[in-house]
Amino acid sequence: MVPDFKEQKLEVAGFIREVFSYISRFKGQLFILKVEDSLMEHPLFPVLIKDISYLHKAGIKIIIVPGTRHSIDAQLEAWNIKYEFYNGVRLTSEQALPLIEQASLGVSQRIMSHLTAAGCHGIQGNWVSARSLGIVNGVDYMRTGRIEKIQRDIIERLLNENFIPIFSPIGWNKLGFAYNVSSTELATELCKYLQVAKLFFIGAENGISATSLKFGPLTQYLELTDRGAISALDVEQAREILDENKDSLNFAQKDYLNNAIMACKAGASRVHLISGEIQGSVLQEVFSSRGDGTMVYSTQYFSIRPAVVDDIADILRIMQDYIEKQFLVPRSQEDILKNLKDYVVYVIDNAILGCGALHPYEDTHAEIAGVAVAANYRKSGVGDAIVRYLLSAAKIRSYKTIFLLTTQALDWFYQFGFEDGEVSDLPLSKRKAYNIDRKSRVLIYPLEKL
Repeated sequence: MVPDFKEQKLEVAGFIREVFSYISRFKGQLFILKVEDSLMEHPLFPVLIKDISYLHKAGIKIIIVPGTRHSIDAQLEAWNIKYEFYNGVRLTSEQALPLIEQASLGVSQRIMSHLTAAGCHGIQGNWVSARSLGIVNGVDYMRTGRIEKIQRDIIERLLNENFIPIFSPIGWNKLGFAYNVSSTELATELCKYLQVAKLFFIGAENGISATSLKFGPLTQYLELTDRGAISALDVEQAREILDENKDSLNFAQKDYLNNAIMACKAGASRVHLISGEIQGSVLQEVFSSRGDGTMVYSTQYFSIRPAVVDDIADILRIMQDYIEKQFLVPRSQEDILKNLKDYVVYVIDNAILGCGALHPYEDTHAEIAGVAVAANYRKSGVGDAIVRYLLSAAKIRSYKTIFLLTTQALDWFYQFGFEDGEVSDLPLSKRKAYNIDRKSRVLIYPLEKL
């Protein structure tokens, strides 16, 4: 197939617009990144830290919470010290604790050295107060602790001074006794103390795979990434995925979803699960409306809303490629303004990515028209969502017949239940305006499906 260079240019231009909009939006905001230590042996680990440095240099405040399980396991095994877990939590013995501290410190120092090489200043410190988990259901957690307090004032001062705080998963009580705490809990707990725009869990898994998952009424229309992972879901949808898939989700996936829900409840706007083994995954997740992993969000991620005057320029921009390819008939600014009340736009993070219209006609007929999607998002489900929205709007408004004209998208509209029709099926005013030279196919949405 010959590459469509014009479409590629449109995609690049669209991506650049997104990058600039997100830089402006996130400048001065805080991202927390939990980075699994297993990634340190991957050849792309320096690239990952370099990408994190780009975020910091763009004016985004960064906190890094290293995962340490891999390094701790290796350290304990090297000293022939046995260890065990209960419900995913490490039972920390007195003998193991000094080695755990040493391993955790080593991970933090390695991350800090990569940050220094990238031109950023990492810093470690004793900022976490903890207490013993004690004995629960007959299980003695020994020197495993639970977070009691985080010194917010010190962290905020360090962030304002352009440092990147690195939180080793070690906490201390008032007597100076150290406790091993969960990195995941620490990253989530930070969302209670600080105003967090994004929390990242960066490991080997690139989102929650939709393969073999069961979906309920809230999740049946979730969009998937190109790799077949759930792209985005809100807190209630995350709960439904957990409820419907108790036996099929692995521990790491359950842990992510549960902590994502807790982080959102604590105040984080977005919680991401991405792979550090894929080049550029962090940048793509930050600087595009559709990332590569799975995101749980507390604030509204996308919406379909009525178009307003300020949207006209974006509608024309999105439609232009379709018009040039003769997929859509030409429309001017005046044409859209005249029928603006009929248009809706698909919005993610204030960026308009798609549009469509529902034009009323006599005898309770209505036409779906002008469905278009930005070049970067044509395989992301945006168009599907717009059509479903317009069909739902038609039902609410009690239209009796829904029709559309198309030259290139027959198969796509068939999947919604549209059926072949004739020009004679159109309302009289539309029949009179029908372009014989264009020879558009008429599709009808059956009355009984509304």
